[in-house]
Amino acid sequence: MQYFEKNSRALDYIVSKDQKKHVILKYLLDQELSLKIYPFDQKAVIKKYLEEDEKVLIRMPEGWGETGEKKVSLFKILAKYIEIDCQFLQKAEKDLYLLKVERLAIAKLNREGARVPVLNGKAVATNLITPKTVIEANMFNIPTLIKVNLEDYKNRLKKNSADSIVIETFKPGLDRKFEIVKRSRKSLLLEDTQNVNSYSESGPDRLDYSKDIDDDIAAIIRKFKDQKIVSELIRPIIYKNHSDQPIPIGYIWIQSRDKKLSPDYLAELGRLSDEVVGRIKESNTIKTTEKFTILDASPRGIKVKIHDPNLIDSLPKQEGFILDVLFKMQAPLTVSAAIRWWGKDEDGNLILGLEFKSKSDHPGERDRYIKNLELMQKGAL
Repeated sequence: MQYFEKNSRALDYIVSKDQKKHVILKYLLDQELSLKIYPFDQKAVIKKYLEEDEKVLIRMPEGWGETGEKKVSLFKILAKYIEIDCQFLQKAEKDLYLLKVERLAIAKLNREGARVPVLNGKAVATNLITPKTVIEANMFNIPTLIKVNLEDYKNRLKKNSADSIVIETFKPGLDRKFEIVKRSRKSLLLEDTQNVNSYSESGPDRLDYSKDIDDDIAAIIRKFKDQKIVSELIRPIIYKNHSDQPIPIGYIWIQSRDKKLSPDYLAELGRLSDEVVGRIKESNTIKTTEKFTILDASPRGIKVKIHDPNLIDSLPKQEGFILDVLFKMQAPLTVSAAIRWWGKDEDGNLILGLEFKSKSDHPGERDRYIKNLELMQKGAL
């Protein structure tokens, strides 16, 4: 099965030969390790450690050598997760292989609790809150819902203004000042294009034109004078996706020929920008009420199987989402989860490893979740 880690766990890498020897001989020698290949049911055993060359003799699953794999990662979960990455050297005999230890690592955090198999549909995932389209920083094709909302807000602004107003997505080939606004996620405001002092005014969310854009102020002043532009501003539109990643998707660009644009007006456009983003996010959000199988659960997260074709396509592109964990005959538990890894089984279903990002807003819900895990572990649920 395909297997991809999105947010790998925090690991401490063992560099010292003595420490490697200690970990392997004390915790891994003659122990069953899992190959890091989903569904992690293939097992291997380290039979010997050659300290001087940092090599291991490992009994691998039957037929492993026929796969032609040159790299192999194995792990064991004790109080902490231990991972060993090796390079294939040669076959020794039958199912024994000589491998070079390239990396040995131990998780920074202890495992919070065992994974409990969820049998007979005793818990399911439902009410997944996800985007219809995953909006990324460097999208080649801008979704129609963004274009429609930007056009709507441009028309609203133009109704009561004689200024030149453009509300558009960032595209290749724009003037350098637009690129800097996009990269910095800061606004540019020239209150008075004929006043040299306007070019050095800045703030926490405002660019300094003379330092950040162009220091040839005299030439810029002449250019604005020729174009009869009194004042100019560019405000980025920052979209926060469902994983709270800030993405500059577009800009508000206003040039006035008859009045000075003020910081207060820039702030007002900030509120408009937030409104635009809220509307785009609302248009881009979908709630999937189907029930999805939870394969196992732990205090920190769940493994879930997704069969919906649209979610199979979109979820691997995301960092996380909101969902309900629903135990039989109980009220749902709403959680925010990060996608730690994903894969697909033989039937094309998406398998997700989810880690809970935040506790529920409702008092006692985490305790109820843990209690359900304990009951399932005892077979009492």
